[in-house]
Amino acid sequence: MTSYEPINATKTSIEEDPEALRRISILKFFGGIGILFTLPFGVLSLFQDNYLLSLFLLGLSVLLIINHYLISQKEYYIFGANVIVYLFLLLFLYLVYSGGIENTGSLWIYVFPAVALFLHGLKYGLIDIALFMLLLSLMFYVNNGSFLEAAYTDAYKLRLILSFSVVTLLTALYEYLSIQSFSKMRLLTQRLIDVAKEEHLSDLVSKRGIYEEMELLFHYAKENNETLVVMLCDIDYLHDIHGRYGNTVGEMVIREISQEIQNSIKNSNTVARWSGEEFIILFPQMELSDVYKYATALEKRIKNLKIIHDRKPIQVSLTTGASNIDNVKSVYSAIRQADNKMYKA
Repeated sequence: MTSYEPINATKTSIEEDPEALRRISILKFFGGIGILFTLPFGVLSLFQDNYLLSLFLLGLSVLLIINHYLISQKEYYIFGANVIVYLFLLLFLYLVYSGGIENTGSLWIYVFPAVALFLHGLKYGLIDIALFMLLLSLMFYVNNGSFLEAAYTDAYKLRLILSFSVVTLLTALYEYLSIQSFSKMRLLTQRLIDVAKEEHLSDLVSKRGIYEEMELLFHYAKENNETLVVMLCDIDYLHDIHGRYGNTVGEMVIREISQEIQNSIKNSNTVARWSGEEFIILFPQMELSDVYKYATALEKRIKNLKIIHDRKPIQVSLTTGASNIDNVKSVYSAIRQADNKMYKA
């Protein structure tokens, strides 16, 4: 269940919004359940000569059928959600008032928390439920409920309100946890989108991909007593470039430097985007001293790189750090050492 968010949506925009279409499907389902509930019981009440209850239930079923049509028009789906919630509210209050069939009408009120929270979300759903409980309490305790058509004992009234409160609490807790789970999933999805965007910008293998390759190379080098050097490259002041020139120029700088790094390495080396401004390069079967020489040459190469924006050059530079795996027991340790040596290479 997700939070109810009133919006002004046109039919065209709704058809392009999967979330809106999902909500419309849910509303149709709830409306259909309401019709299947009110119509047969309305007919049954008619045959039992309970004309007032029959008129009320059949009237609600007609309203729900009309509302179902309006929801199908898509642009009225928010109005349709309100109609369903408040028709159910009136229905359950009336069932308490009249007793329903064989005085069992009050048992149906436990459906309302799920309806209100599912269709209106946590905040507005709790407001609806609070309104329902207020009206229910007034019906029970104003003049001791003497105007009610059905008869209830004081013990039954109290237990009904308390049990309804417990059901509301549990349903609200489930709604809250669902919202939290949805928020975390949305955040994770956004992070994955950001990572995919970064990888698209640099046109390099993913961080996960190079980490898996690094694990394989690390264990192979350890088992065969071979060398492996890990090198980190950090674009200096990339944040300032984004702030001064805008994200488009910042992305262009990333692409240009990425391409320059790729042009500078051999086929046996692997380079990947490690973070927003960092790249990582693997040098299997290469000595640390040779990697330092490569790092110095790469820094000079990037410093001389000509990146033009609005006919003016953008000064860019690179800071590097490297570490071999001789004295480390994990890939993480090698990366950490390279990061510590970032300004010592």
